[in-house]
Amino acid sequence: MHPLLVSRARLGTYLLGWVPIALLLAGIARSQGWNWLEATSLALPLCLLGALLFLGTWYLCRAMPLQNTVDGLATQSAVWGTAALLMGGLWAGLAWLLARVLAWLPGLGALPQRVQLALPVITGLGILLYLASVALSYLMLAQARALEAERKGAELQLLAQESELKALRAQLNPHFLFNSLNSLSALTAVDPVRAREMCVLLSEFLRRSLGLGERRLVALREELDLARAYLAIEQIRFGSRLRLDLTVDPATEPALLPTLLLQPLVENAIKHGIAALPEGGTLVLTTELVEGHVILRVENPRDSDAPTPQGLGLGLGLRQVRQRLLGRFGSRARFEATSLAETHRVTLVFPLETEP
Repeated sequence: MHPLLVSRARLGTYLLGWVPIALLLAGIARSQGWNWLEATSLALPLCLLGALLFLGTWYLCRAMPLQNTVDGLATQSAVWGTAALLMGGLWAGLAWLLARVLAWLPGLGALPQRVQLALPVITGLGILLYLASVALSYLMLAQARALEAERKGAELQLLAQESELKALRAQLNPHFLFNSLNSLSALTAVDPVRAREMCVLLSEFLRRSLGLGERRLVALREELDLARAYLAIEQIRFGSRLRLDLTVDPATEPALLPTLLLQPLVENAIKHGIAALPEGGTLVLTTELVEGHVILRVENPRDSDAPTPQGLGLGLGLRQVRQRLLGRFGSRARFEATSLAETHRVTLVFPLETEP
């Protein structure tokens, strides 16, 4: 469908654009000795007919896209030049017929003779208006292509984000689930009370993680609750080997961030840090608000002699977190990962944005 016909507002704007053209035509007629009645009686209906007649250029432009070659442009120029001559002549013919009809009205008896003398001027103006409508049609087609490309790009980005979230949910560390189930199986024989507690915690953790995974943005408060549920299970598994130091600034809790952004950091801290040490260690998680930015740190001990995990280990997890953080906040965010002699620290800095 023609883009100018999809809504009354667009069609109205297009028709209003012809009002100055009608005034110009009337002004030219006045300069040739016409009176105002003759000039306006012909100019207004003639421009309305032209507005409707020249709408057809859009369909021709759509059927004949602009060429990038010299030969193609030369051919199109010849086609549009010929079409402009024909449409200019047709517009002048409509002016002549309109003058014959209007001549029956009082005061307009001389209009056919005046139009007869002005036909070359009317034809020339019609040619220019037709070429202008061609240019407008190509601009509308270019705009439509740009909007379609933008829409498809947004759809692809959304699909990529959804796929990423599904991958993150699928990456809910299988080893964590296997180890948790094995620990649960062992506890049922020696400590049924703790086994039941672990079963409840595991169920709550899975429920929270699946619920958050359906959303693109969540409050930091919810991410922290998920992390606490995860760590509660891990504490049952590791016992005294896992110690926690959580310091959360309440002002940071409403901050919005991409879903499941914190969870991979906590999982990596356990898997690649504390779990690898016979004596375990302390996982430190802190948040603070500084000059309108949330600073989130996850720190864990590491074996200084152990090689840095590659492939599907720490490297991929951190890359995903970094990409999603910068994809959401751009240059307003910062990601830092530092491995010291016996400590590994990840720092996220992002602006405080909350739900309206």
